[in-house]
Amino acid sequence: MTPFPAHDEAAMRDRFRGTLLGLAAGEALGEPADFLTAEQIEERFGVITEMVGGGCHDVAPGETTDATQMMLCLAQSLADVGGFDPEDIMRRYDGWFSSHPRDVSLTVRTVLLSYRSGTQWDLASRRAFEILGSPAAGNGSLMRCAPIGLRYALDAEARGAFSQRESTLTHFERLAGWTCVAFNDLIAAALAGELRERLPLIADTIDDEDKRVSAALREAMDAEPEEVQSSAYVLDTLRTALWAVLRTASFEEAVVLAVNLGNDADTVGAVTGALAGAVHGEAGIPRRWLDVLLVRDEAAALADRLAGHVAASVS
Repeated sequence: MTPFPAHDEAAMRDRFRGTLLGLAAGEALGEPADFLTAEQIEERFGVITEMVGGGCHDVAPGETTDATQMMLCLAQSLADVGGFDPEDIMRRYDGWFSSHPRDVSLTVRTVLLSYRSGTQWDLASRRAFEILGSPAAGNGSLMRCAPIGLRYALDAEARGAFSQRESTLTHFERLAGWTCVAFNDLIAAALAGELRERLPLIADTIDDEDKRVSAALREAMDAEPEEVQSSAYVLDTLRTALWAVLRTASFEEAVVLAVNLGNDADTVGAVTGALAGAVHGEAGIPRRWLDVLLVRDEAAALADRLAGHVAASVS
């Protein structure tokens, strides 16, 4: 594992591709385990190590759903516009929603229906928050936010501001936003080959904004398996993904560990895959998984474009 220098576009491209392909691979691997308990997974599959498809959304092997699809919308916007344009991103999410995707969370669905009915794009998440009765912060913005970590890997101030702002497009609860800020800081640290080294500083920095998030980061460093919980709650997903990456030595080990916990397995797999991909690069993702990943070419091309924007910014 070699840290990418900003002037070495080939090394940067491997890490960037690893992040987006890793997210998609993690989600696809986790699809058949979605909403099953760990015990049910063991009874039905033993241990999931291959892309078998199926699950509650009846996907084909290597097929992805909302985490990857919304991530690709975000990455496409960042690549086409060259930077963060929330109105453009919201239009792309609405276009994706118009395609009748098979998996849309209640929060995201409520936001996009509100937007479609005429609510301004920057007010739709507040309206959904009011309609749904102040739900607990879900992981629907965390699962898609990694492209911001890539595009602004070398600009901590912009990365933090845009991670928070992008989250609020669908998740009004600021806890979700600060979790995205922390996660994209982890992505940037992983890209530089310094995830473990920077983790305490990232936690200290988030202390000033939301101590619930910084506590989750610290807990992931030392958690025992029985203390890790896979669910749709944003802090559970952050803690589980970081825990899985820290306690394993390869991309495959990290993602297999995360998805076999069950529950919200596809989303936890996606978030774990993004972080593990930033650590291990595209070269670290099993070839047998990439060969069946349906969005492989699209995700790789977008990662290359984002790497190009970053390289141009320092040239």
